[in-house]
Amino acid sequence: MNQKASSVGSLAAGLLSKGKPGRVTRVFQRSAYVKSGEDFILLLWGGLRSPMTINIEGSTATGGIRAGERCRLSANGVALDSGRIDVEGAEIFRSALIDGAEVTLPARAALRRGVAMLRSLYDVSPSGPTLNKDVALRTFAKTTLIPLASGKSSGMYSPSSYLPLVGRGGGFTPAGDDFLGGLLATFNFVARCRKSREIRIPRALLRGRTVPESANVLFHSARGHVDEGMGRLVLRSLDGSPGFSDELVEVAHRGHTSGIDMSLGVVLCEAALAQQERGERVLKDCLDVLWRP
Repeated sequence: MNQKASSVGSLAAGLLSKGKPGRVTRVFQRSAYVKSGEDFILLLWGGLRSPMTINIEGSTATGGIRAGERCRLSANGVALDSGRIDVEGAEIFRSALIDGAEVTLPARAALRRGVAMLRSLYDVSPSGPTLNKDVALRTFAKTTLIPLASGKSSGMYSPSSYLPLVGRGGGFTPAGDDFLGGLLATFNFVARCRKSREIRIPRALLRGRTVPESANVLFHSARGHVDEGMGRLVLRSLDGSPGFSDELVEVAHRGHTSGIDMSLGVVLCEAALAQQERGERVLKDCLDVLWRP
C-alpha cells in the first residue's frame, strides 16, 4: 500500500513536521486514527477535509493497517508496516473558523425551523435513546444555556458546566461530545469575531471522560479547528445566507446521530446568543420545539 494524499489538514501537517513516532489506535473500513503525543491524525479514504485529517486519493480502503501498529511520521508522510502515505504536494486545508468575520445571528424563525428539522431527524433515528431524550441535556439547558440567553453568562465559562455532557451517549464519538463540539465552535467563533471572552476546556479535564479520539476533536473544535462542512454551516448561519438550511441538512446526515448532535449544538448556541442580543424568546421557542410531546 503506497498511496498519495490529496489534502492534509493544518494540524495534521504540523504534527507530521515534528517527525515523531505514532501508533495506530483505531481502524475502520475507510479510516484509521494515528496517535502521536497528545494529538491524533485521521487517515481518511474520503473527501471530507478537516484540520486533523489526511485525505487519501483513490478508493482503496484501510486493508493492511492494524490497530496497535507503530508508524513513522515525517514532513513527507506516514510510513506504516503496510506501506506509505505520501503527502508531498498535497493541498493544505485550514478551518474557516480560525479568522474573525462580521457576524449576524440568525432570525428567530430560521433557528426554530432548524430545530424542528433536527427534532424530526431524532424522531426517525434508529439509534436510541437520542440526545434530545437525555436528562443531561435538559440540565445543561437549564443551568447554562437559559442563563446565557438571559444575560447571566458567568457559568458559561466554567469547564464544570460542560463535563456532565462529555462522553454521554453511544457511538464512537458520543452524542454529548458532538453537541459540545458544535456549540463551543460556534460560541468561540462569535467571541473571536466580537473580541470577547472564549470558553476553554483543558485537555486534562477531558481525559478519561470519553474516548481519546473524540476528546481530541472536541478540544480542537473549541479552538475553531473544524471540518469544512461544520465551517460552512456556522458561517452561513451567521451571514444571513439562504444556504443555511442546505448546510444544516448536509451536516445533520452524518453518521447515526453525530451530525444531528453537532448541528443542534450550533443552533442552540446561536439561539441563546440571539435571545441575549435581541431580547426575543428565541431559545425558549427552540427548546419547546425540541422537547414537544
